Amino acid sequence: MPPVSFERVCKRFGTVGVVEEFSLDVADGELLVLVGGSGSGKSTILRMVAGLESVTTGSIRIGDREITHLPPRQRDVAMVFQDYALYPHLSVRDNLSLGLRLRKVPRAEIDRRVGWAGEMLGLAPLLERKPKQLSGGQRQRVAMGRAMVREPLVFLFDEPMSNLDAGLRAQMRIEIGALQRRLLTTTIYVTHDQVEAMTLGDRIVVLANGRIQQVGRPIELYRRPLNRFVAGFIGTPPMNFIDGALQRVNGGAAFVADGVRIALPGDRLATGAEPRTLGIRPEDLRIVAGTSSGESDTEVTGRAVLVERLGGTSHIHFDVGPHRMLASVSGDPLPDVGDVIRVQVPPANVHLFGADGVAL
Repeated sequence: MPPVSFERVCKRFGTVGVVEEFSLDVADGELLVLVGGSGSGKSTILRMVAGLESVTTGSIRIGDREITHLPPRQRDVAMVFQDYALYPHLSVRDNLSLGLRLRKVPRAEIDRRVGWAGEMLGLAPLLERKPKQLSGGQRQRVAMGRAMVREPLVFLFDEPMSNLDAGLRAQMRIEIGALQRRLLTTTIYVTHDQVEAMTLGDRIVVLANGRIQQVGRPIELYRRPLNRFVAGFIGTPPMNFIDGALQRVNGGAAFVADGVRIALPGDRLATGAEPRTLGIRPEDLRIVAGTSSGESDTEVTGRAVLVERLGGTSHIHFDVGPHRMLASVSGDPLPDVGDVIRVQVPPANVHLFGADGVAL
């Protein structure tokens, strides 16, 4: 399947810019995820590929063919929407085949494609049912099958699982990922759910205010965020942030804030920039048992304000001076609300950000 290329694509509604200077290459057969909050421009980008929104400036190509100004029917893409958009009076078979029948595809070819999609998606026993007789997950499979039978060059998914409950979302993530790996169709998937993004995407594009913040493989974005926005958006639970300042003492340095003092490895300061924010992921924190033998520059002391016992992993919310923090622990001793706790902050795992929010 062909790659998709964006070159300096912009979209404006009047004087309001919703996508700015979007340049990206989606590889042949790649599953690329666009992720961001509401208003980040991710769905608008998808709709521009589909031809449902015009491009203000820039160009979009599928393979060697520029599609920027082509009508939707000439782009050879198939889109799966948040709303299943099934015809309630038609059977599953007829919902799957309607688009092909409208294009005057021969009956034998329609039967072949519908049978193939039905087997691929586990819909074969359900082909004569109406949508009202299906579960939410089954309806979503029909919507996917309707896109599949077109055998498009590119699949577009616009938040297809937002109407499903948590259990079905987990199941559908597995099915969509497995389906894409079998078909190897170039796919652009839009979601606001970073768990979906992390589990599905070959690469993730993090968007904010219509601009790319970072592009990379899921683990790269988690381990090496380029700025504070990406650091806070990627990861569940989100990263802890503490605003403070750098203090240099006796050839060393520490990050200091009210109630916090964390030693910094020397190689973290090679840029010469002054860190203004320290970030630490909840899963990198550890509750320290016993009584402190003195001050430590790898620990903070706080008071537990909420303990969420979730089974194998527990979330401990605690206050360190004016700072609210969260530790995600497994197997550590769990405090009670109101207990004073010591929490280890490994210096090697901290993230530092400058005044502009860029990672140091």
